[in-house]
Amino acid sequence: MTETLPRLLLRLSEAGDPAILWGRQAAPHAGRDFERLLERGVLVEQAPATEWDVCPACDCGLDVRPVQQVNGQHIAVCPTNRRSDIVLGDDDLRSFRIVQAALVLEIAMASGFGDAPAPVAAGVWHLGETSNQRALFLALSRGAVLQPGIIGLMRSVARSSPITVIAPAMAATELARFAEAAIAVMPIDRCLGRNAVGFAIDISMLECAPALRPQLVIFRQSQRVVLDGIEMHIPQQPFKLLVMLAEAVGTRSGYLTRHQIEAENSGRGAADLVHELRHFLSHGREGRGADLIKTRRSPTGYFLALAPDEFVLR
Repeated sequence: MTETLPRLLLRLSEAGDPAILWGRQAAPHAGRDFERLLERGVLVEQAPATEWDVCPACDCGLDVRPVQQVNGQHIAVCPTNRRSDIVLGDDDLRSFRIVQAALVLEIAMASGFGDAPAPVAAGVWHLGETSNQRALFLALSRGAVLQPGIIGLMRSVARSSPITVIAPAMAATELARFAEAAIAVMPIDRCLGRNAVGFAIDISMLECAPALRPQLVIFRQSQRVVLDGIEMHIPQQPFKLLVMLAEAVGTRSGYLTRHQIEAENSGRGAADLVHELRHFLSHGREGRGADLIKTRRSPTGYFLALAPDEFVLR
């Protein structure tokens, strides 16, 4: 299934500014809606490409190779091996810059916010207030929402209102900063870009924004855990494993392999250590530990079965 145009632009914007949409990516979305984004300045077409990536195994010493017109065709020329030349189509040469401020305005208008979004810091905007009087902020890139001082800036704009920020996915340790500041975080992909045409925020998703009472709170310094409101102490090795599993949430893999666990725990068997951790997390409630620490197959691994907004690592 083709990725919707709103989701594509939001995903590309997560890398920060400048964000580029290449012609080959844009081609499946050609039509009235795409032209409207050009007219509104959300997309700005750039000059045709004159350079192309070098061959993956090339030792020519160039950073890029030139695009030349040969016999009416555009060719990415390899200076050392003509058999590695690439014939490029028109879509390969086209590119569009995604203008973040215009994209955020498009989102605000589609979502029914009357006033233009107000920039708070580079890459972060205040959209307005929700129906339940929460100050709503939007960050298109992870780097923008994690920049120093952003929590204080949002609080200054929100004054005494509670805050929700829509942002790209973050790791658990990063989300902990916002949870401690009583700021609700809603991932972009859960409330934006879900329909094929518009950029409207799904307000119903905001209304079920993560509760600010996480199921699990892990205190590194005191080696202490609060699970479902119950405080418990966990011995050093299983506690270390719990911290490792929490840090893995939100990473690319999201889990730890058996070898990773054993390498960090003096070769102690991963299965034995996981069994011990599950025992302490159960705390008299049969099966609770197994619900939290899940086993993954092929390759064998273990993961913490909580979303990043369901726990805090302090």
